[in-house]
Amino acid sequence: MEITIAPARNGEDQAEMEAISHQVFESEMGILLPRLTPQDGFGSFHALARVGPQGSAIGTLSVVDTSGDHELHEGYGLVLPAKARVARFTRLAVLKPYRGLNIPLMLMLEAHRRFVAPNLFDYTWLLFDADRAASSMLCKWLAFSSGERIFASEYGRSRALLRVERDPASEQALRRTEQYLGQTLKMAFSAANVAMPPAEGSQRALSQPEQS
Repeated sequence: MEITIAPARNGEDQAEMEAISHQVFESEMGILLPRLTPQDGFGSFHALARVGPQGSAIGTLSVVDTSGDHELHEGYGLVLPAKARVARFTRLAVLKPYRGLNIPLMLMLEAHRRFVAPNLFDYTWLLFDADRAASSMLCKWLAFSSGERIFASEYGRSRALLRVERDPASEQALRRTEQYLGQTLKMAFSAANVAMPPAEGSQRALSQPEQS
């Protein structure tokens, strides 16, 4: 199985994002979220994971610029410099049959490459299930730190995960995660006795579950 990551660019992509959001958040978790409103420009970025370059969408992630929204940040215990560039990851979701394939890491890396790094954000953050935040793959692999306080949010009981983008440890975490995904991909294709596919722009591929 080949998994590719690409930006959501049009109304059809938006509809697929809505479908995934409905399945994961509403049907599975009983959470009703407002409709997505993808925007052009620097305000947000939206990515889709697909089975193959043109296949069905199976995962989604959005990133929104929250710089200057001090009320929002402080509401989740994030005390940040007044002029800091801040971005929020949100609506990270993968359809149930495709979980365990490192797709969240793939989505996060692509969003970082296309949106976070070019726009020189100082901090990134997201809300995560309170009971699993500290042990999440985002803390393990991407150097997010979990807040101690628990908040009632649109996602239920949550903690805020925060990443300091200019910290050397964060940069090392990105490289380490890229290497991990690359090695996993190489092992998967080696086990299948097939040649590695050529790199194609922003696409990332993965064909076997992560090893626990």
